[in-house]
Amino acid sequence: MLGLKSRLLRCKAWPPSSATAESLDPAKPIEEEQSPFYDPAHFYPAKLGEVLSGRYQIATKLGHGARSTVWLARDLNQLKWLKDRYVAVKINATGTRENSSQHELDIHRHIAEANPRHKGWEFVRQLRDAFVLDGTSGYHVCLVFEPLREPLGAYRTRFKNSIIPPIYFRIMLHMILNALDYLHSECHLIHTDLNPNNIMVTLEDKLLLEIAAREEYEDPLPQKHLEDGRTIYLPRSNYGPPRRAAGLVEITDFGLAVSGNEKNDGVIQADMYRAPEVILEKGYSYSADIWSLGAMMWDCLAGKELFHEVDEGDDYNEERHLAYMTALLGPPPKNMVQSGKPSSQFYDADGNLQHPDLIPQNFNFEGTLSYIKGEEKQKFIDFARRMMKWDPNQRSLAKDMLDDPFLTMDVPSRADEIESNKKVSETN
Repeated sequence: MLGLKSRLLRCKAWPPSSATAESLDPAKPIEEEQSPFYDPAHFYPAKLGEVLSGRYQIATKLGHGARSTVWLARDLNQLKWLKDRYVAVKINATGTRENSSQHELDIHRHIAEANPRHKGWEFVRQLRDAFVLDGTSGYHVCLVFEPLREPLGAYRTRFKNSIIPPIYFRIMLHMILNALDYLHSECHLIHTDLNPNNIMVTLEDKLLLEIAAREEYEDPLPQKHLEDGRTIYLPRSNYGPPRRAAGLVEITDFGLAVSGNEKNDGVIQADMYRAPEVILEKGYSYSADIWSLGAMMWDCLAGKELFHEVDEGDDYNEERHLAYMTALLGPPPKNMVQSGKPSSQFYDADGNLQHPDLIPQNFNFEGTLSYIKGEEKQKFIDFARRMMKWDPNQRSLAKDMLDDPFLTMDVPSRADEIESNKKVSETN
């Protein structure tokens, strides 16, 4: 509890805004209403200006997930003469996933405490606070974080052809691999859902948060008002082109993370980033995250998913995915096919695909990249091959990838440094 003196010194909540927002059609679903898991009885009816847990005043909406909404909030515990401090508050839904919300909270606490001295610690999103809110059908677990700019999937669109220049992306890969090494070797966690939307770029200027909050207060975005008193808000999370080319990145969203010390099976990962052992239901371990990272690199360096053609009209086809993997990597090991639970759906008794015509004839590592050329392209392909292997046990560990020639090609050698210093000395 804050003492009287502390309460007098902290920021005051903004009064209710006098601005009027345009009303949206109440019959048309928007935002979290479009989630297949949406239920108004389980989603918290947050309101702009509301103060959560006696501390966090909602300023604007940042977005939503399948079972949550995320809000930009003013931290009223900031001293009144200092600049406003903003946080991102994730409000989880109640209901069937209530235990999952507690699981996510427990995972974040474990991540924070495992080993803060590890290089990868700062590249994993850290929990700042947590609290619960009473709801009509249970309690809502709320997680508080530092606000971030945007997911990597959105950040890449800031660049021409949605391709992040390799010199910048290599820096990001260093951060991601350090973060994965921290999760795998120190926390003993498998993320299970690594994709460009769960890796976020940090904000280069916190003034952008103040601008977003003020704009929503003075000129709110259109809102949808429902008969039960709920309001559905549009998000204000587009901060425009970044002021610097490359920021830090953080791995986020650990609601589906599992322990790597246990035997794990079942379906994980977004379709395009799914590892072959997951499709074949052979169980999975840390190397499933490595596969996902390998596959998602194409999003940033080629401007599209590596396996984008296996999603036919939003209908994911597992057999077609295995066929494309075969074109890329060659036939899978027979023991891998024979021990897969659903293998008979895809392969014959000899371990061959039942429909070999699905294997594309012109799909290979070299043909999927047009922006990268020459030696840099070959080094990237060699780098990717270390992550994308049929056998999970043959994929490189995150920490072993950090000194790969593709990642270090922008780093000057000691000889280059000596020669450069020599030229500067001769000039002077």
